Amino acid sequence: MNNKIVIGLPAYNEGVSIEKLLNRIVDLYENNNNIIVVVVNDGSTDSTEDILKTFSNDYNFIEYINHPKNLGLGKAVETVFNHVINNYSDEDILVTLDSDNTHNPDIIPNMAKLLKDEDLDLVIASRFVEGGKEIGLSFFRKVMSRGASLYCRTIFPLESIKDYSCGFRAYNVSYLKKAQKMYGGNLVSASGFECMVEILGRFSKIGVKAKEYPLVLEYNLKESPSKMKVLKTIKGYFNLFFKIKKPVEKESI
Repeated sequence: MNNKIVIGLPAYNEGVSIEKLLNRIVDLYENNNNIIVVVVNDGSTDSTEDILKTFSNDYNFIEYINHPKNLGLGKAVETVFNHVINNYSDEDILVTLDSDNTHNPDIIPNMAKLLKDEDLDLVIASRFVEGGKEIGLSFFRKVMSRGASLYCRTIFPLESIKDYSCGFRAYNVSYLKKAQKMYGGNLVSASGFECMVEILGRFSKIGVKAKEYPLVLEYNLKESPSKMKVLKTIKGYFNLFFKIKKPVEKESI
């Protein structure tokens, strides 16, 4: 596969984890030299930027973009989307994942292959399909994840999709460009963790060919504290029901 695979990493105060993740990606690059890494440093106040400087100096396929202050996960994802939409071709693939080293980058080539082989718009790494599981996640977080999945599948139904909140995804850049255009550049408007559901909610209104790929969530490897504010995120999920409407543009995907 000659397509570029752009790995987009939103990062906020992940100094204890992002070095380990980037080392895993460097190992992956040895057999997949079509990989490019773009990290959005979302106003980190720890050692994150220093680590990114070192990696970008040592490896020409790694670059980073700074937000001068912390704007939230949604804005970091929006920056990744805009960068890829403006700088990469329709044939390329964007893969987003968390920077806390809980998502194993080794499955990226398989996700990209599935995306291209089946002419899909989106592949989601999912905990909720056969072969997927969660390691080290609290019972409360497991219950919350499944409750969120049930709610989202009810209000934004997508065939074959169960994991709405996971940020480990492979996007067809061509589809991403079309979706961005249809929503007038407002594909991502939420600043918090609900942005992941928002994206799928918007896709559900315009049609998307999507499948899931098994994910083993390695939460036992997480060393940084969670940035997710639970009550705020739940409120954000409910607000999406009223916020997301089908775009009025006549063009369809």
